[in-house]
This record gives sequence, C-alpha cells and structure tokens, in this order.
Amino acid sequence: MKRTALVCLFFISFINISLSQKSFIGVAKYKMKVEGATNNNTDSMKVVFGKDKIMTIFYLPAAENSDKPKESIYIDDFASNTTTEINKETMTYSVTPLNKKEEYQFMKTNKFNAVQNNICITYLVDSTKMDREKYKKIYCLASVDYSYYEKNNYFFYGVQPIIIDNRIVFDYTIEQKDGQKPKVFLYDIKKMDDVESYFSLWGYKLK
Repeated sequence: MKRTALVCLFFISFINISLSQKSFIGVAKYKMKVEGATNNNTDSMKVVFGKDKIMTIFYLPAAENSDKPKESIYIDDFASNTTTEINKETMTYSVTPLNKKEEYQFMKTNKFNAVQNNICITYLVDSTKMDREKYKKIYCLASVDYSYYEKNNYFFYGVQPIIIDNRIVFDYTIEQKDGQKPKVFLYDIKKMDDVESYFSLWGYKLK
C-alpha cells in the first residue's frame, strides 16, 4: 500500500514539473542531528533560494553569556562566483571565491521515499569512492517537486549537498561504522514571490 501511494505521488509530481520548469524561490528549514550519539542535541539550518544565489544560515548553540543561538550566515552567489560571510554582531561581511568542490558524487537510484509528504528520489554515494573504514553508506533524498535550475549540483562549502540533479535535497544522511548517523533533514519549506530582502547588505560594512 505504501509503495502504491509513493508511485501515485511520483506521477502527480511528474505532471506538476512538466507543467512548470521554474526554479523554486523561497525558504527551506532543516534540522541537524546525530542519531545514536550520547547527547540529543539538535541544531537547525535555514536555506534561502534566490535567483542565482543561495543563503545558508546555521543556528548553533548560544554562548555561555547569551540566550540567543549563534548565527553563521553565508551567501553563495553563482553569478559572481563568490561567497559572502556575514557577521551580524559586528555588522560586517567578507567576500571570498566560491568553493565549487563536490565532496561526493551521488548516483541516482530507482528508489523513492518521502520527506514531510514530499516524494523524493534516493541518491547514493558509490561505496568505492568513500572511506569504507569509517562509513557504511552515504545517501540523500532529493525532491521531485522542488527544483533549482541555476545549478545542477551544489554543495555548501563543497561538502553538504543542497542541490543534486537540479533537485533540492530534503534529507542528507551518513551511516557510520560506529553506529552513529549524522543527518540533515527538512521540516518546512515555503515558496515566496520575493526573497531579495534576505540578501541585502544594507547597514553592513566590508571587512
């Protein structure tokens, strides 16, 4: 029954994509955790998809003298091939060349899964091209409905897959030999008409 439902979702998604070949513009929210770890800490991440650029915001544990989570903010601009790192505390920013590295080569499979009721295609890393002493399996689930045509593949800082085959990644999981399983998974996504305000550097100074 579950397989039948997934197949139905896939064909509905295929029809939707065929009708509209526009890149997703909006905000996706993710949680980050390590299953099997001794602590149950969960961090979060927000990804803003704009035209020719993507902003990634990491919300990390607050400092000892603060109750607000620390934010690490980056803008990857594909038109200028640059990364802008923003410091909200000092109201400054720095610009460096965009890291175009792709940590892993993901292979498309015939397996489908769902994340937050969104049908996804499973992509696997070739086991011969990863550290088999440390990892059992590395895979991601890329959405059928949510696409980003500005980049075929995009890895944040060359490591974390955000776009695979023009599809937005909804789940990225690493199964380690020690039983732990670091993963990043989507919990909310929202389409928006305009996200340019997220990328504004008004009030910030270049370091």
